[in-house]
Amino acid sequence: MKKLILSITAMFLVLLCLAACGKKEQDASSAPAAESSKAEVTAAADPTAEPTPAPEIEEPVPTPAPEDVTHYSSLPAPEVGSDAFVQEFMTNPIDAQYDEDMDNAASGSAMIDACNAAVESWKKQIDSVYMHILNSADEEKAKEVKKAQEEWINDQNDHLREIRENVDQEDAMAAVTAAENIMLYYRSRAIDLCAVVYELEGQIAFG
Repeated sequence: MKKLILSITAMFLVLLCLAACGKKEQDASSAPAAESSKAEVTAAADPTAEPTPAPEIEEPVPTPAPEDVTHYSSLPAPEVGSDAFVQEFMTNPIDAQYDEDMDNAASGSAMIDACNAAVESWKKQIDSVYMHILNSADEEKAKEVKKAQEEWINDQNDHLREIRENVDQEDAMAAVTAAENIMLYYRSRAIDLCAVVYELEGQIAFG
């Protein structure tokens, strides 16, 4: 009887040991899962958190277009015509080219070339404006301009000779001075004709 009681007690102890071991293994196996769930909860996005703002992109500042600078002639202003005509004439392209050529001239010869180039331009302008007046003005104005043009042509040789003779030949820049005065002579006639066109049409054209 005593042996039977000892056997039952031993079996009971064995069962207790087995039950204890099984519980430890269960706790051990469930621990990583719990840790994993905790990590997942921690890693979950906080719905109340503010989003990270996107970096601001600076828009390029456009380069301003170059200003349209109107050239104003360095030569004498017309003594005929309205103030509006004078303002418009003083921005003409022939004077602008002449001023540029003179600024770039590095010798007396280059300055004379600049004057001669302007003379040729003024001759073309005179012919163009003169023909325009004859074709567009009324008969009376056309006759008046035609008479003045004929007189100017008839006196041309005398005026050009006078210009050359009035230059001081001892002046080192005598040839340049003569060339410039000749240019101004043709420019003056162009001014008279352009003033007529401006009076008739309110505008003048070059080239």
